[in-house]
Amino acid sequence: MIALVGVPRAAGLNAGIEGALRALGLGCVRHDVARMGEIADLSGVEILLSTGVRCGAAEMDRMPRLRAVVSPVLGYDWIDAGEASRRGIAVCNTEAAENREGMAESTIMLLLALLYRLQDTEALLRTNADGDPLKRHILKGRTVGIIGYGGITREVIARLAAWGCHFLVHSRSATEPVPGVTFVPLDDLLGQSDAILVLTSLNPSTRHMLGSEQFAKVRPGTLLVNTARGAIIDEAALVEALKSGRLGAAAIDVFEKEPCPPDHPLRDLPNVILTPHAIGHNEEAKEAGPALTAQVLKTLAEGGLPDSCKNRDAVKG
Repeated sequence: MIALVGVPRAAGLNAGIEGALRALGLGCVRHDVARMGEIADLSGVEILLSTGVRCGAAEMDRMPRLRAVVSPVLGYDWIDAGEASRRGIAVCNTEAAENREGMAESTIMLLLALLYRLQDTEALLRTNADGDPLKRHILKGRTVGIIGYGGITREVIARLAAWGCHFLVHSRSATEPVPGVTFVPLDDLLGQSDAILVLTSLNPSTRHMLGSEQFAKVRPGTLLVNTARGAIIDEAALVEALKSGRLGAAAIDVFEKEPCPPDHPLRDLPNVILTPHAIGHNEEAKEAGPALTAQVLKTLAEGGLPDSCKNRDAVKG
């Protein structure tokens, strides 16, 4: 049995996937819930699509026939991939090109908005201010440090290469030289970058990888953009770095607790752009995603492993 389980706000996406599955001749059951515990019986589930709903050891215990867990988007940190691997369960996602491209374009947009002080510049007009005291900067020739070297990072570099930017990348997985890219330890990236883009996945090794110790190593005024996952950054340390000027400004699309709480101290800082974990979402990805996800599910239902399987070596048989 294929089960589609998603948080209520993802009901539209999962409905589209359900329709795409049925067009392929595959049946499924769909649950729009916040937690697996809201579902009475999961014992027959063999393939689970989870959209933002926690799937860890306790949830897997309720699915003795489970052989694959799928995320319909790039991220899958709500799925315990380590536990799935220990059980020989495949973990897959859907890597729509439009998703990567939207995240790359929006990350660049946020960086440009910081450099050109878009919010402050608009405020000059809205407040009918006299003069223009703002200091803006061009991106050309800047050193851009990127944490992570996945598909979104590659899309960012492809777009900014013509801007004459210098790229420092910190990645544990990249082993081959890449023209125009210098792979460096994290400390070197922090100390040499004009702007830092966080584009890595969230896992035990990256949780709070940027904290007070790391922010102390950046040059005063450095810009920061996080469109990956909120828990990669220690938010209390981020607030202090922004208040002190160690970070000149930041654009944050993701938070440890989502939605961002109304009393979050980041909301009170003038040098921050905040968006609700949606900046890269686009209609093109919405249109392409359901059909791609349905194909991933079809491959699994037929006994195969899709290219997006993240733990191929651990999957049984």
